[in-house]
Amino acid sequence: ARRLAIDQDGSRHGADHDGLALATWRQLDAAWASAGSALGDLLQRRIDGLFQRMWLHLGTAAALLLLLLSVVYFVARQIALPIRRLADVADGVRRSGDYTLRANWRSADEIGRLINAFNDMLDQLDRSRRLEQELAAQARAAEAQRQLLDAVPIPLLVTATPQHEVLHTNAQANAWLDGRRSDPWASGLLAEARVRFFQMLADSGAVDEFEVLWHGATRREWALISARRLRYQDRDAVLTAFTPIGRIKQMEERLELWARVFEASSESILITDATRTILTANPAFSRSTGYECLEVVDDTPEFLRSDRHADGFYEEVWQAASARGHWQGEMWIRRRTGEALPVWAALNAVRDEAGRITHYIATWFDISARKADEQRISHLAQHDVLTDLPNRALCVERLRVALQQADRHKRRVAVLFIDLDRFKNINDSLGHHIGDAVLRSVSCQLQRGVRSGDTVSRMGGDEFVVVLNGVTDVEEIRQIVECRLIRLIRQPHNVGGADLHVSCSIGIAVYPEDGVEIETLMRNADAAMYQAKQQGRNNAQFFTLEMDRRARERMQIENDLRVAIERRQLRVYYQPRVECRSGRLLGAEALVRWRHPEHGLITPARFIPVAEDSGLIIPIGAWVLAEACRQQALWRATGDEVAISVNLSAAQLHDPDLLATLQRAIAEHGVNPAMIELELTESLLMEDVTLTIDLLQAIKALGISLSVDDFGTGYSSLNYLHRFPIDKLKIDQSFVRNMLDDPNDLAITKAVIGLGHTLGLRVVAEGVEQTEEMHVLAAAGCDELQGYLFGKPMPADDFALWRQSFGDGNGG
Repeated sequence: ARRLAIDQDGSRHGADHDGLALATWRQLDAAWASAGSALGDLLQRRIDGLFQRMWLHLGTAAALLLLLLSVVYFVARQIALPIRRLADVADGVRRSGDYTLRANWRSADEIGRLINAFNDMLDQLDRSRRLEQELAAQARAAEAQRQLLDAVPIPLLVTATPQHEVLHTNAQANAWLDGRRSDPWASGLLAEARVRFFQMLADSGAVDEFEVLWHGATRREWALISARRLRYQDRDAVLTAFTPIGRIKQMEERLELWARVFEASSESILITDATRTILTANPAFSRSTGYECLEVVDDTPEFLRSDRHADGFYEEVWQAASARGHWQGEMWIRRRTGEALPVWAALNAVRDEAGRITHYIATWFDISARKADEQRISHLAQHDVLTDLPNRALCVERLRVALQQADRHKRRVAVLFIDLDRFKNINDSLGHHIGDAVLRSVSCQLQRGVRSGDTVSRMGGDEFVVVLNGVTDVEEIRQIVECRLIRLIRQPHNVGGADLHVSCSIGIAVYPEDGVEIETLMRNADAAMYQAKQQGRNNAQFFTLEMDRRARERMQIENDLRVAIERRQLRVYYQPRVECRSGRLLGAEALVRWRHPEHGLITPARFIPVAEDSGLIIPIGAWVLAEACRQQALWRATGDEVAISVNLSAAQLHDPDLLATLQRAIAEHGVNPAMIELELTESLLMEDVTLTIDLLQAIKALGISLSVDDFGTGYSSLNYLHRFPIDKLKIDQSFVRNMLDDPNDLAITKAVIGLGHTLGLRVVAEGVEQTEEMHVLAAAGCDELQGYLFGKPMPADDFALWRQSFGDGNGG
């Protein structure tokens, strides 16, 4: 129809060109159009019918397909859902390991049975897992329990009964038993202890802290045993714990020992806490203070403070102990009676691990006896036993102080040497006891005749020295001497009911006119006293210009001494020193002598002071030392081992080359240093104590022995004597010479011997001239003797001859 339409349209286009044709065709077109319209309607109706049928079939097919798909979906859903749920549960179990998850589906078909089987499998796995967890927990608990038991620091073991084999041990018990698994009780306990232990266990089923000495395979150790009966692995058993107490026993023993020491100690012991509150004290404390321990507990030691010390002394002691940990020294404490007690005390601070002070321990012992001995010895060393006047040493010290004061105040000091006239006659005719009484009476009169600040001293025998302090002029001195001292001494002395008359000769030296040095003043006063005797006694003489002559004489001696050193005019003499008990020769003292070509033999008393003042003593001393070493080597070569002692002067002691001089002399002659001994005077030691001690220790290091010469004439050396590295004390010969007649000198001699032995020193007595003196010294315990009784100083050749005769006469 469309093609017909197109044709018709084309025809219409052609009609435009051809009108005729157009008309014709119009007619034909109209007919055709009418026919085509009918045909088109017919075709259209048929097509519509076909489409209606087609859509009907398509709708029916679609409905059937939809129904089929619905059935398929329902069937698929019924199958896939439980499978998906089962897969989700399986995946959840895989991811989380949680076996408590379950597939929730109920049906009686195969899928339902499959899901039930799966859920049963999960139940089984969950039970297995819980069982494994329980077993692992039990294993961990068992391991923790084992580790815990092994960590217990005491041995623990379980033994079966009645065979006692070991069922279980911790690590400590295994070491305690040395690895034994059989009956440990058989060898570990003695029979008696074993019976008692098991009897107690049988009676009560438990034993607590049973103390035994356990016998191990390699050691024995104290222990406390605690045991319990129990069931272990379905067996009757005993759990036993061992607590080693070896250290505790040692501590107990030490504490018990210290407790006994604390109670039995002769030293007072006081213990306080950190606040100084007293915790306890020992019986010695009660004996020394008079306080009972219980009455001072919870108190502070303030009640022991004595007013002998300054206010801050005791606090300084506490502070020193707190700062340094300890303090010790001499102090005074107050007893319950109020009496002051001298003690040697020590205060120690006790600290804990953190360094904090927890306690203080104070100890002390009574030094009353020692103080009394020191005071007695010091008094004897400074005072005359017979008259209780100051002796030479104390007189010199007081004179030194007086000179210092006089120098400051521009005053004078008078030194008086007093000697009783013909006093020897009193001793010889009336006896020493009467002479002693006269000396005591004279000392009293002298003290009456001087002023309060003056000093009256006794030099020994019948010689006295008076020091008049701060006098203004010679006339004041003359008034005191002539109007008081001489008159008082001339007054009758009532002794034994009889009046005795004595007189005196007095020599006077005045500071500063007659000298500024102590030795010079005393020497000048002594010279003036001899001048008084030469002028008829019973008078006083002032020192005069006669000193000039003596000075010129000293100058001449010095010049001649220099020549003597150059021309070797000096000689060394040797005086023997013997053992007191056996008389055996022990050594010799080297003494320098000067044989002047014009004046003959000049005594050391004349030239040694000059040598010391001029410094010539240094070369003289070095020469004497070298000569002594040379002679000792010669004697040793002939088979005689004789120790030689050499005097050391103050100038030599201060010589910086002294040690080199000693070493050179010893090395040059090859002598044994132990055979050389140096003698120093007591006063020389005290010039500079610290430097002297250092020097003497250096000398001792060379192997040389040291001795103190003229002991008893110095001052205050008793306080330092124990600090000097000396080997011997030599008693001054003035004491030995007068000890038979003077109890004072005898008492000092005995005191020096006792003091020397107390300090571990040998004691030598010089100036022994009488057999009776030897016996007295031997009875007093003197170790060595030296004096004319055995031999005078002699040249080396004469000494060798004397040695032969002495050896023959003494058996050696």
